[in-house]
Formats: sequence, structure tokens, C-alpha cells
Amino acid sequence: MDMNELYRVHQISITQATNAASIEARISHAGRASGYAALIADKQLTFGVDRPTLVSSS
Repeated sequence: MDMNELYRVHQISITQATNAASIEARISHAGRASGYAALIADKQLTFGVDRPTLVSSS
């Protein structure tokens, strides 16, 4: 995935977590968003960004 696609799916996951009907769905979508955030941060570091804009909590 390129950066635009990663940002897009990250935002979709955040929106789905916010609108989730159950706590289980909220946790699942938030976990997915966190995973995408980690991928974004990794790519930013690969590109030489000193401080990624998104950082995974894990």
C-alpha cells in the first residue's frame, strides 16, 4: 500500500471504531487503526522522517 492508501484505511478504521455498535467492534476497529498507524510510522521512518506523525502505542 502506498502512503495515501494507508492514511485512507487508517481514517476509515477510526471512523468505524467511533461508530461501532458494540465494544467488541470498537476494540477490533481501534486495533486495526493502531496497526495502520504503526505501518505509517514505519514507512515514514524508512523515508527518513525523524518524528513520524503517527505513532503506534504498542
